[in-house]
Amino acid sequence: MRILHYVDENRLSWGETWIRLINELIKLGADSTVVCKSGGTLASRLGEEGIECRMFDVPVAWLPWTAVRLGKIIDDIAPDIIHTRLSSAARIGGYWGKRKGIPVVQTVDKYPKAGYHKNADFLIPCSESVREHMRALGYHFESMEVVHNPIDVLRYRRDLNVRGDMRKRLGAEDDRVVIASAGRFVSWKGFDVLLSAYADIISRMPAAAEKTLFLLLGDGEERENLTELAGSLGVSSNVVMPGFADDIRPYLWASDIFVLPSKTPEPFGIVLTEAMASSLAPIATKAGGPLDIIEDGVSGWFVDMGDRRALAERLIFAVLNRHEREMVAKEACLRAQCFGVANVARKILEIYDRVLARGKTPRK
Repeated sequence: MRILHYVDENRLSWGETWIRLINELIKLGADSTVVCKSGGTLASRLGEEGIECRMFDVPVAWLPWTAVRLGKIIDDIAPDIIHTRLSSAARIGGYWGKRKGIPVVQTVDKYPKAGYHKNADFLIPCSESVREHMRALGYHFESMEVVHNPIDVLRYRRDLNVRGDMRKRLGAEDDRVVIASAGRFVSWKGFDVLLSAYADIISRMPAAAEKTLFLLLGDGEERENLTELAGSLGVSSNVVMPGFADDIRPYLWASDIFVLPSKTPEPFGIVLTEAMASSLAPIATKAGGPLDIIEDGVSGWFVDMGDRRALAERLIFAVLNRHEREMVAKEACLRAQCFGVANVARKILEIYDRVLARGKTPRK
């Protein structure tokens, strides 16, 4: 079968894993071509991997009919299925798939408005939470199947040598517990709650100032506010903010606990699975995608969204109880294997087969 993968982007934070996924689909017999925006790094990386890529820039993203050249590319490739990812590509690719009579499969990574996916023949929500969102918009369960976002598990396997080197750079002695978090510095990610919870730990257990280090990775509009908050809470000397990391792995490998403190539900939480594959003990807010990822008390812990006190209590427990922390980290690493690229590729190929077998079916 021939698959046209369409993303209306030219660089992706999750691009490397996505490229690995396409390679796995090719191994399984899905002849794949990618269509993406020009510029950026995505096209060149696809070329390095030997994956056929066509570049195309839609004139007006919110007017799919202006993407005439995409229609010509579809005619040239003659795919059996168009598989889109991200909202803009869903709207444009769905329009042209319907016009050309080609089934359209769409991965849903967010909580989108219904209109983006109105021309989909089959949806692949990245979590049960996203599937419920799409059901509430009127999409039928029989036209959806959850397939979690993939991770290249082997790529995140902890490197002890790198761990040691990075901990020296961070000033983290062997017995110091490094608490990490990462993401875009925007208000809903909840880093302010996490900083406040960490300050609670230092206040309640002054010795924790010497026994812990807080590593906050990322960048964004809230950076200055978070820096000022750390200062006002009196924890600046314990907080390291290296900025955006092109490769997050050395920082994860240097850490012991990972926290995803989002104040609104995450559609999935790929950084959470990356941390788990890196052998960190995870703590996440109890909503959205993490509900699919963590088994509470086994492969991680949940706290309620925005609950600073509960987060502080859980962090104190994880810091003070090394054996329990390491057991949870071990289970988390095993759990992360369920999201491996090869497993996800097989599930997607099964969906392709079903879609082709049944033909086009209206969603309502």
